[in-house]
Amino acid sequence: TSTGPTVFPLMQCGSGTGDMVTLGCLATGFTPSSLTYAWSKNGAALTDSIQYPPVQKGNVYTGISQIRVRRQDWDARESFQCAVTHPAGNGKANFTKPKVICGLPTELKVLASSGEEQEASFSCFARDFSPKDYEIKWLKNEAEIPNKIYEIKMPLEERKDKNGTTLYSAASFLTVPASEWTLDTKFTCEFEGKCENGATFMNSSVTYKHTTPGNCDKEDVDIKITGPTLADMFLNRKGTIVCQVKVNQPYVGRILWEDEKGNEMAGASKTFNDKGTFSLPLEITYDEWSKGIKRYCVVEHENLIEPLKELYERSFEFLIETNNQWNSAMEAEEDNMGKTALTFILLFLITLLFTIGTTAFKV
Repeated sequence: TSTGPTVFPLMQCGSGTGDMVTLGCLATGFTPSSLTYAWSKNGAALTDSIQYPPVQKGNVYTGISQIRVRRQDWDARESFQCAVTHPAGNGKANFTKPKVICGLPTELKVLASSGEEQEASFSCFARDFSPKDYEIKWLKNEAEIPNKIYEIKMPLEERKDKNGTTLYSAASFLTVPASEWTLDTKFTCEFEGKCENGATFMNSSVTYKHTTPGNCDKEDVDIKITGPTLADMFLNRKGTIVCQVKVNQPYVGRILWEDEKGNEMAGASKTFNDKGTFSLPLEITYDEWSKGIKRYCVVEHENLIEPLKELYERSFEFLIETNNQWNSAMEAEEDNMGKTALTFILLFLITLLFTIGTTAFKV
């Protein structure tokens, strides 16, 4: 029984190099093996293609043909076609260079760390950009960095968004001698996206600022945490912790809550990128509160190498004081009840004596 082919286009992955681009035409599931290919560009025949002998698998055959076309024609999105002729039916595959969406990262973040006395480390994260061709360059005060200990680029990660567009994410890590990371020194991560219509650029920087516990906390950022009310905890069995952040200069990036192990809590963060007074609530259950569980309010600030953290912890002294107040109230209530009972007893005795005296007088 004769069976016609199913035809698939094959295109070169990535942009490639050189002046030529290779296209392939795959025909599968046909029998008998006799098959011919014909290539064309905008309807005009192309004759410099290669046709490979078909390969049999089971009762059907698979064949392939390829052709090399000029890159300038491919980049100009000229239309190519592979037509397949077979006794049991024909097929064709069309080729046009697909349009690639060009987009800068939705987020470009730079972090700095100087935990080692001899080294300073920087990391740059670029998230959700397209296409995959990119370059990350590190700059110090807008100039090249000659004195690097090492620089590492992590492999690309990719995902598809809801529209089916492939988005890429990448990271770069830089380590320099600690002597390079001095007051007011700025390190910049420069992202270059390579698109068909030219390069696109995006920068993110971090600047070394001298911070001390008594300086930045008071001058730039003030954090105040308000705990839940006793009424909420005892009546509703849950309450709300509120982290209130006052930012004087220049701006706060993000506020988030972490658990006692330092893990970011899901749904408990907000990005502001502004200065002013902001608050971020966090719900806490009675069980968590009664166990004295800890929570940290974390503030990422432009002038800080490391984020600020403020601890929330239930105050046992407060509970003891509250309990003492409760006991005092109970004692006062008991004292009032005792005085009231004594008054009733005295009134009863006076009434009794008056009655006895009146009876004796009549007799």
